[in-house]
Amino acid sequence: MRVVLVNEGTYPYVTGGVSTWCDQLVRGLSDVDWDLMAIVGTEPDRPAVELPGNVRSLTAVPVWGAARPTRGKPERAAARLCRGMLGDTAADLVVFTEGLRELAELARPRPGRFSKTRTGRHPLAGASLADILLDAWARARADGIHLPRLTLRDADVAGVLLEHALRPLAAEIPQDADLVHANANGLSSMVALAAKWRTGVPFLMTEHGVYLRERYLAPGDQSPGVKTALLRFHRALARLAYWESDLITPVSGFNSRWAVRHGADPAKLAVIGNGVDPARFPPLVGEPADPVISWVGRIDPLKDLETLIRALAVVRETAPQARLHLAGPVPAGNEAYAAACRDTAANLGLTDAVTWAGPCSSSRDAFEVGQIAALSSISEGMPYTVLEAMMCGRPTVSTDVGGVAEAVGDAGLVVPPRDPRAFGEACVALLTSPDLRAVTSHRGQQRALQQYTLDRCLTAYRGRYLQLTDTRVVASAPVPDQILVPA
Repeated sequence: MRVVLVNEGTYPYVTGGVSTWCDQLVRGLSDVDWDLMAIVGTEPDRPAVELPGNVRSLTAVPVWGAARPTRGKPERAAARLCRGMLGDTAADLVVFTEGLRELAELARPRPGRFSKTRTGRHPLAGASLADILLDAWARARADGIHLPRLTLRDADVAGVLLEHALRPLAAEIPQDADLVHANANGLSSMVALAAKWRTGVPFLMTEHGVYLRERYLAPGDQSPGVKTALLRFHRALARLAYWESDLITPVSGFNSRWAVRHGADPAKLAVIGNGVDPARFPPLVGEPADPVISWVGRIDPLKDLETLIRALAVVRETAPQARLHLAGPVPAGNEAYAAACRDTAANLGLTDAVTWAGPCSSSRDAFEVGQIAALSSISEGMPYTVLEAMMCGRPTVSTDVGGVAEAVGDAGLVVPPRDPRAFGEACVALLTSPDLRAVTSHRGQQRALQQYTLDRCLTAYRGRYLQLTDTRVVASAPVPDQILVPA
């Protein structure tokens, strides 16, 4: 079986998080031949991990850099895409789909020209997208669609960003691929959509976080017009990908409900939770004497470390010796956020109480430093750090986002997001009670062993791959008569 695994900004150029899932899948399903396609900002240097022998190829798909002009005239397709993405109805989604499919055809590599980089011509290179967007915007407002004002400058900025976002349409998958597996909605799924339209290869989508929700949550300094244009594009793309995918394997029930809310056919959904290898996360023996809270992840606004640092101040009202141990890298572009977190600690007088440990080779090492493990995110799918902490026997305090509560069950404490007081009080409950820590630790480990082992996860994916490749889908599914619109 030959599977194309498509991701955006992760494996194999970044480690941790979703990259962990990708690596587990590639190495665990050793009987599968893999072609990896990674959507990146610019051409990367080299992978961050050594790839196993069952990886046939690795292709980077940059969205920035010099454009390769399209062979045709994309203006008509671009106008359809812009008109369709600004509307709210099923008819608008049909128009968006027509535009995107035509752009995918314009970007299609020529027969017999299978390139080393596996990219065709960029579909909107050379088109005056700003003028097209302004016209579509004016028509939408005239039709009563509520949109903010879009200036010529806004249209120029949004046009550039949309042109680059559409470049993955030019990516070409190997001709002998049996399946395309996108590990998220959005740009990764755009590659799978184009492949399905061109050759009929089945399209499977897994969502870890909720791609569209994270676009809404992402901070940014764009004007209201630019931000609205980008969000409308991602909303239309997400709905289309949910509908066109042949199977969706969300990692949690939360993700599943979100997909249905935005147009996914419930019959196509099969929840497959993430898995942890018990051999890599054996139970920790004992615990440190000091009240330390461990956290593992990337330094990112979605992880909401500022709330966690403020929660430490609450904890120290009761346990003055409490400390916070933060283990994880600062991704490029997040330096300002990391500095803001350090400033928050300094302003609260916690500089000496917070350890910035940097990247760690294993989250288990970081959990060993603390008596409890914490996750303070504002958006998640089914985070590995919580499952790993449970597997190795550290009690957890987590925010109630995504699939966290269903993963934890009664084996950890779950509190509302962005609530330092609630988070801090939950940490105090565990840090001040050895008996509660012991009970929670035992429950967590048993739950992880029963429901979230790696073998269980890999077996489920192998079965779904076989299900999809037994009968290849040739025709695209029709667009539904009705699409639910978020409130």
